[in-house]
Amino acid sequence: MMGKQTTQIQMVILDLDSMIPENHLLRQIKSRVNFDFIYEIAAPYYSNVGRKSVDPVILIKMLLIGYLYGIKSERRLEEEISLNLAYRWFCDIDLMQRVPDHSTFSQNRRRRFKDSGIFREVFNEIVLQCIQLGIVSGETGVADGSFLPSNVSWGSRYESTEAVERSTIQYMEELDSELSAMPGYKEPENEKIIKTCLKSRTDPDCGYIHQKRKKGLGYLTEMTIDTQHGIITGVDCYPASQRESDIILKHLKKQLCNYKEIALDGGYDIGAVHRGLEILGVNGYTAIREYQNNAMKKGFQYDEEKDCFICMNGNQLEFKKLIYKKSSQNYYRLYSRSRKKCKECPRFPACATDLGTVRINTSAYYPSFYRNGQKVGGREYLRVMRLRQIWAEGTFAVLKREHKLNKIHKRGIHKATEECLLSATALNLKRLVKAV
Repeated sequence: MMGKQTTQIQMVILDLDSMIPENHLLRQIKSRVNFDFIYEIAAPYYSNVGRKSVDPVILIKMLLIGYLYGIKSERRLEEEISLNLAYRWFCDIDLMQRVPDHSTFSQNRRRRFKDSGIFREVFNEIVLQCIQLGIVSGETGVADGSFLPSNVSWGSRYESTEAVERSTIQYMEELDSELSAMPGYKEPENEKIIKTCLKSRTDPDCGYIHQKRKKGLGYLTEMTIDTQHGIITGVDCYPASQRESDIILKHLKKQLCNYKEIALDGGYDIGAVHRGLEILGVNGYTAIREYQNNAMKKGFQYDEEKDCFICMNGNQLEFKKLIYKKSSQNYYRLYSRSRKKCKECPRFPACATDLGTVRINTSAYYPSFYRNGQKVGGREYLRVMRLRQIWAEGTFAVLKREHKLNKIHKRGIHKATEECLLSATALNLKRLVKAV
């Protein structure tokens, strides 16, 4: 006898909780993380009178589902939550309740949460909960930046010419204070220059980058990851035209977690970064890169104790003072020796001479730069750089592949930052569940 599906209407009493498997990701997150803290964070953005709004916890949970499962469209997110029992259960939306419309997100983003920083507060609270659970060690961290293309067409680009004030890079206040106390320091000469750069008409906040492996209009996200369980503890977003080495110290300084050691790639190998890490009390390990004007290539050796360079004949070039180069807007340490004392040396023609002296110009923070180079190749260096490969590069790969961070879908620096924070929060929730 052939069976036939009946279409008779039935009354069913359904318990959503019993429908969700014990090992489901959303059940594990809900059992370990209490999202009620969102009410306190969101309270200043709501009025005490008027009609009740959509529950802010539901809004944040819906957004997190989008980033947990890589649902790129908010229209699609509304549809998926409406149809998926696990999504409804996680957001505390029963079967008879209508899922908030996709436009609710854009309206809240445009009106209520604009420039509010609420998504950073949510991210920070999850990090604090990870610290309280003991899954963030604070021992070893890895930091890196990644280019994220913006949601603009190449045809929207145009050349922008504007007068900007050119000045020295402000890495960190403590560095500036230390630099000003060195002999030879003088106030930098700020000057206005005409600067031409590429911008987008549809997203004026994004920047243009042109490197060997990165090219296009977009944003740069800087992240720090704890290597115990891969929890992301810091997220920042900038136009792609920014250099990673210019922003890393300020990024690390505002971390919730104070690391004992940090691993960085060769893009951060500059004296200011090395000295800044020392001031912050962080043992930095940075891959080195080749510099053309390297005194070591000419046979000089650096004596850290005496802070001087020694030539192959054993003569010392002592540190004299800071010099300021207007052309590059940078400070350098001058190590020099009188030309008269070296005139009879057979190697004299190979030495750099200027203004009657044999001289070497180095980074204003060369002692710190040198100390970093001495770590390269050691056991600890190899250990932390291996961790950097696993957690920094691996984390960005996962964020881009699974959590919507392969590009920036919205426009504007605030919305780009929101995307980076939500993507990092989603990954932190997954890693929290795995660690606990």
